[in-house]
Amino acid sequence: MPDAEDARSGSHEFAGWGRRLAAVLIDGVILAAVVLVTVLFAGVSFDELNSTIRDGGSLALIVLFVVPEAIYDTAMIGSRKQTFGKMAMGIEVVGADDREPIGYLRAFTRWLSAAFLWALFTVPGVIDHLWPLRDGRRQTFHDKFARCVVVRT
Repeated sequence: MPDAEDARSGSHEFAGWGRRLAAVLIDGVILAAVVLVTVLFAGVSFDELNSTIRDGGSLALIVLFVVPEAIYDTAMIGSRKQTFGKMAMGIEVVGADDREPIGYLRAFTRWLSAAFLWALFTVPGVIDHLWPLRDGRRQTFHDKFARCVVVRT
């Protein structure tokens, strides 16, 4: 049964903002758990981790969080059209014109354009993620850039 926030296009329903947000939050929890387990198995204490992040600044944060997210998002969407969060919410990323899988290059392009918008002082990233509330196809700017849409499965 579709959400009131979902819109239709042919035989596909565009995923509503609430489902997309929930998927991002689920993926965030998964990635945070993976990073935490990795750090613990590496034998790094929280004090050492905090010191490394403080001393290493952006580079440490990129290695710990951004790189794993890029790999996870690109690999999952490129191969399966969905991350685990999207699977849980019953949504997937497909080509805007053909509704086919977008592959690794477009999946990485989609991730990179979203990351770029967030890197611009956060405000463009927030606008990007709120944009589906006003868009007829429920697309973010990074969806538009990668020529894809998020639909219900």
